[in-house]
Amino acid sequence: MSDTFLVYGKIIIDDIRLRSGAIVSSKLGGGGPQAAFGMRLWHDDVALLTRSGDDLDPSHLRTLHDLSLDLSGWTRYDDLPTPRGLMEYDEHEHMHNRGLITGRGDWDRLLSRPLTLSARHQQAAGIHLITEFARESLVANARELQHRGALCSLEPIFDDHSCPDRPALLELARQVDIVTPDWPSASTFAGSDQPIDVLRYWAALGPQAVAIRHGAHGSYVWDRRHGRAWHIPILPVQAVDPTGAGNAYGGGWCIGWWRFGDSRLASCYANVAAALMVSHAGMPALTDENRRRAESLFEVAQRQTVRIDL
Repeated sequence: MSDTFLVYGKIIIDDIRLRSGAIVSSKLGGGGPQAAFGMRLWHDDVALLTRSGDDLDPSHLRTLHDLSLDLSGWTRYDDLPTPRGLMEYDEHEHMHNRGLITGRGDWDRLLSRPLTLSARHQQAAGIHLITEFARESLVANARELQHRGALCSLEPIFDDHSCPDRPALLELARQVDIVTPDWPSASTFAGSDQPIDVLRYWAALGPQAVAIRHGAHGSYVWDRRHGRAWHIPILPVQAVDPTGAGNAYGGGWCIGWWRFGDSRLASCYANVAAALMVSHAGMPALTDENRRRAESLFEVAQRQTVRIDL
């Protein structure tokens, strides 16, 4: 087994409306690259599994290549467009209109194209899935990796408009090693708006560790090994754009859990990745300066974690 980590998620080209009202146009986005950034911040060997059209412009390609990812699992099609989104948020950072502006037919056709794992990818140490489709072939591939000893991490997308089978996706959350749902979905399934109740519900599903992402409220984490729960407040950074923060969190969470086996420390990795993501409009660069900033923020993140009784 290698040290390679796989991340499976979409590429979307975003126009982003900032709080000022200004629109930043044509930024590389989507859960795949954003989670890959969260992984690459802490780990060198990361492979992106994704699909897109063959219509990305040079700035998008530079952003991807500057992450120094293994891109051999990226398949491009000349008969379908890369999905496009308009990212707009209310005062609570909830997204308006689901963001996607690509036609549903093109979206479904792109996502129906199969992806396969190369021989190298089949030796991966772990895989992070960002998906609303519990029954797609790559999920089955991820479960095979898990059976061979790889870490299987899930960031489930329970969107009412795009998730075709919520019960099946919830069942998948029972089967993976670690899971990081967003607050609205996690709270809805738990039938409570109390973080402790929500953590208890997701812990009872059976994963080794749970991280509930709650935007500006921070996150709530737990792991079975230590039997402890923590509130992880957001870091003191100037938030410019919330787009991709949850995905970056999920990528950092996956690497942190693999490295530490401790939900508190894993969530600090995740929290730092999210903080760097919100500090930029679009994807931040993986520069030496950002890496140094990440190490400094990791120390801050550890100091401000709060133990909560489960």
